[in-house]
Amino acid sequence: MVRPQRAVFFMEEPAVSSDSKPLMLKAVLSCPILSWMSNQLLADGVQRFFLACDDRFAEEAKSCFPAGVDVIVSDRHSDLLAFLETDEQTAVLPRSAIPMVEAGPGFAYMAPGLELREIWKDKMTNAVSGAELLSGWLPVYSQDTIDELEPLLRERVKRPSGENA
Repeated sequence: MVRPQRAVFFMEEPAVSSDSKPLMLKAVLSCPILSWMSNQLLADGVQRFFLACDDRFAEEAKSCFPAGVDVIVSDRHSDLLAFLETDEQTAVLPRSAIPMVEAGPGFAYMAPGLELREIWKDKMTNAVSGAELLSGWLPVYSQDTIDELEPLLRERVKRPSGENA
């Protein structure tokens, strides 16, 4: 299986109140969802990241990546298109997600950067003809989803290392 070398995240907008933040920055077991996402992709071999994110959350979002990781945080369409100027396979996660082995293919996908660039040049869409669906990502839609997942993830973290599969 071909693995992505790059990843694009689209941070969803926060709820209506001005003091709230996007789900990607909310914690699951004291760790922001974005950290869960980036750590899994780093372990899978992704080397470069682009996070489409409002400037209000840029610094907090950058802190979710380990030091030295190549990450661009921007809300500018031109920056995204420049990032996609490559043949490298690029994972696309259009919303918050928790990596879970049991999650089948769904909303996360990958495609060559140039193909994404061509499609997204004029219109942002998930209708990418050459895309391959990615397994292992459970979408997070609300705080309720986080609350439901925490007990399961807490149990997995407690298990000795050979039992997490």
